[in-house]
Amino acid sequence: MRFPQLIVFEADGRLAAALRPLAAGRSWALREPRRVESALRLLGRGGPNVLLVRAGRDLEREMGLVERASRLAGAAVVVVADAGHPRLAGLAWDLGATYVLAPEPARQRLVELVEALLGGGP
Repeated sequence: MRFPQLIVFEADGRLAAALRPLAAGRSWALREPRRVESALRLLGRGGPNVLLVRAGRDLEREMGLVERASRLAGAAVVVVADAGHPRLAGLAWDLGATYVLAPEPARQRLVELVEALLGGGP
């Protein structure tokens, strides 16, 4: 059995920092790729996976990753949308996101959501 993997695709590391204690406590691998290809390669390894994409800086690249990752079996895709992009949620849903969260109140919900998606660990 593969260990659960949380893959965080963002520019500033804030979401990963918020999830690091949860990942460490559950023995989940927390990965922070900076390139789309690296994120897809990590997803391709299998396992239970959650891909967390913070969207709003480079929408073409971010939404391209959401679309490609949503096609991979076993990968839940969570998009955290920046407040300045109100139509982003609909686009993310259309491209196959499993969940879409608004930015600020999402922090606590995000921890709960990731925990539910990956379960209690191995």
